[in-house]
Amino acid sequence: MKKLFLTLAILALALAAFTACNSGNDNGDGDNNYDNGGAAAEPRRTLVMGTSAGFPPFEFIADYGQGVIGQYAGIDISLVYRIAQELDVDIVIQDQEFAGLITALQSRQIDFIAAGMTIRPDRAEFVNFSVPYYTAGQRVIVQAGNTDINSIADLEGLIVGVQMGTTADMAITDGHNDGVVTFQDIARFNQPAHGILDLLSGSLDAFVVDAPVARNFLAAYPDELRIFYDPNEFFGPEQFGMAFHLEDLDLLAEFNAVLTRLIAEGYVEYLYAHYAALLGGEE
Repeated sequence: MKKLFLTLAILALALAAFTACNSGNDNGDGDNNYDNGGAAAEPRRTLVMGTSAGFPPFEFIADYGQGVIGQYAGIDISLVYRIAQELDVDIVIQDQEFAGLITALQSRQIDFIAAGMTIRPDRAEFVNFSVPYYTAGQRVIVQAGNTDINSIADLEGLIVGVQMGTTADMAITDGHNDGVVTFQDIARFNQPAHGILDLLSGSLDAFVVDAPVARNFLAAYPDELRIFYDPNEFFGPEQFGMAFHLEDLDLLAEFNAVLTRLIAEGYVEYLYAHYAALLGGEE
């Protein structure tokens, strides 16, 4: 009897070993550890885009469920979404104050900037810009009933508002420091909307911002605001570009290749027309 039990035990162990061996070499559809020499799929790239989402129509927080990337929409957002599709990458948006975007890029907190950023030589010392994709210019916003202010010169001794770190901020500050126009004060805001609220309340005499953004605010407050272009050309033309780390030349080249083609195809013009109609900021 003992021999019988011993024989059965040996057979059971042998069967278990055989089963385990076959399981470890299974080439079927089930999970297994067998290396058949196939290459593992490379992980999909994720890029962090830095922006400041208070700059419609280029970037803004959309109504619930209407975002293009997460909760964000706008010309820049839709343009980056299209580029990401063609490059087969995922995009994560980091929304922050505009003035800190270049620092965030330099410290590798973000991979690139798409924020209606004007291409400037002083900025190009710290970042690489893409090909320009939009030509803009500054506009002055005043209260609709104010007919005394029709140029930057008319703001002598008055309070003007700008978004901190923008080309409007730089131009107004330089004009003040150079004695072209002496303002009573330059009020700087993290978001243009905050400046517009102060303008509407009478705390500011004027607010300066890029033309598409100015038209967007005019559409929102058609009876309360008026915009104009300085007749003395205090502000020059500006071109927007995306910004990349100085060392990321390959990423810059990838974006430029797609961006150049999309511009030629009229896609950026289409996006501007789309968002102008959506937000009511037509010329």
